[in-house]
Amino acid sequence: MHELFRRMVFNILIDNTDDHEKNHALIVQNAERFAGLRLSPAYDVLPTNSGQGRQEFGVGSDGTESTLSNALSQCTLFGLTLVQATEQIVHVVKVVNSWRVHFEACGVSHADIESLGQRIDGDFLLGQRKGYST
Repeated sequence: MHELFRRMVFNILIDNTDDHEKNHALIVQNAERFAGLRLSPAYDVLPTNSGQGRQEFGVGSDGTESTLSNALSQCTLFGLTLVQATEQIVHVVKVVNSWRVHFEACGVSHADIESLGQRIDGDFLLGQRKGYST
């Protein structure tokens, strides 16, 4: 559940608004004993660059609104206290703050990086990250 919370926060911060139920899967561990489930590796995780400000899934008390405060509003459903959820957000923010370096290393064109930067480093998303930067 903690990993699912981090993925939700990540999707909010990179403007991945195409986050729907078909983009998450569970893997059965030790199926013979029904010993548990775990999240599959993440897939189809990329910025949509839409700026629509809402997710496909409900994020928190304010429905699908793409904000960290909305994500925090229901953190206990993920088994996290407010302090723990805030720590998770700080961790994800550190990752997202290096998005340009990662995209460059993956060969994303300069033009695409600049286009994505207008949204990911725009006032709305960057402002949310700055509230949790250390």
